[in-house]
Amino acid sequence: MSFSHGAVYNPSGCRCTPKQPGAGCPKVLVAPPHYIQGPGIMSSVGRYTSKLCGGCDRVGLLNIPFGETAWSPQICKDFEDHGISVDSQVFGGIPSYEEVQRLVDKWKQAGVKAVVAVGGGTCGDAAKLAAHRLNVPVVNVSTLAATDAPCSALSIMYSEGGAYLGGETYPQSPNVVVVDTEIIAGAGKRSLVSGFGDAMSTFYEARTCCENPNALSMLEARPTQTALAIGSLCAKILYENALEAVKAVEAKVPDESLEKVVEANTLLSGIGFESGGLAASHAIAQGMSWVKSVHDNMMHGEMVAIGLLTMLTMEERQGLPGRKEEYRQVAEFFSKVGLPVCLKHVCLDPKDSEGMELFLKSVLDQWFCHNEPFLVTKDLVLQSLLEADQKGQAIVQELGDEAYRAIHPNARSKF
Repeated sequence: MSFSHGAVYNPSGCRCTPKQPGAGCPKVLVAPPHYIQGPGIMSSVGRYTSKLCGGCDRVGLLNIPFGETAWSPQICKDFEDHGISVDSQVFGGIPSYEEVQRLVDKWKQAGVKAVVAVGGGTCGDAAKLAAHRLNVPVVNVSTLAATDAPCSALSIMYSEGGAYLGGETYPQSPNVVVVDTEIIAGAGKRSLVSGFGDAMSTFYEARTCCENPNALSMLEARPTQTALAIGSLCAKILYENALEAVKAVEAKVPDESLEKVVEANTLLSGIGFESGGLAASHAIAQGMSWVKSVHDNMMHGEMVAIGLLTMLTMEERQGLPGRKEEYRQVAEFFSKVGLPVCLKHVCLDPKDSEGMELFLKSVLDQWFCHNEPFLVTKDLVLQSLLEADQKGQAIVQELGDEAYRAIHPNARSKF
């Protein structure tokens, strides 16, 4: 992987006409038209595709390598049962423009009328751009509940060497999103717990954007109250069901608690972040991803967890009400489910001057970092990060970090 500093995400070419922040800026909500979730539904992907992408008789199927033997046969059988032929491709691992062009060339020649992606977020991101270039519907079949990417009208793109290049936005969300909770239950708890970090931040960032009249959502619009309410429900579901859902994954048996949190991680967080907006939490997570020690060891939601604790600390330092109590509530939740609460948990060393400079530059480069209702400076980010780290270490001393270490058995005890 290359870590040269690349372009930053900018929502140009968005779904609505860009407006300046303020009273005249429209409020916009975006969501997938069809979201289907439940145990064992992987074997019905052909049915959903035939019903919801009318007139489709040939699809381009994009699988991660593991999926070629794990679930591709049953998917292809269902397509065959519904009179749909398949051109199957194996995802190369990185959603690069070169990978997307390879798929476009293959599927244009094959005459596909829809694209079906089966895997995690990066696989889906490549499929979304390929489908957009082919001007055909896209079906996202998610095999993890680690992020909200399956529902988003966005692809995060990288170079072939792994350097972050920016984002591609689309006129609409994926046509169909399918989530098989039986597969999620067997996928291991780290990916699910990481998804908790990403999803929990949804409400707090949407609230910041709603309270700041100059903030814009990911749609270059003002956030809707619907998106804020969805974000609030997302957090509520996690607070009430996450611990039981982790037990369900440990037992590899999908139950109602798992169904609820998978919906929170995937659908509610997906709608909430796009239509509600992002703020400092995700900017801090993006900044951490540029530090090699973090990038090589951590998942996206784990970085967002530290980003959220830092954002709440930052907002408390700037006098926003209730943030001290919210920090405590969030940090206790993270400690119980196994998410990071301090910098050593994400392998970020504040004494690494080169890494910290790269981190701080990337944070401030993220336009949504400046959705905060105050001036975000390099010093404010750094001091808030260090303060959040100190408070997180105190949480570890008080409550322990056994849940974190159960997920990260090889975690370093110190820098």
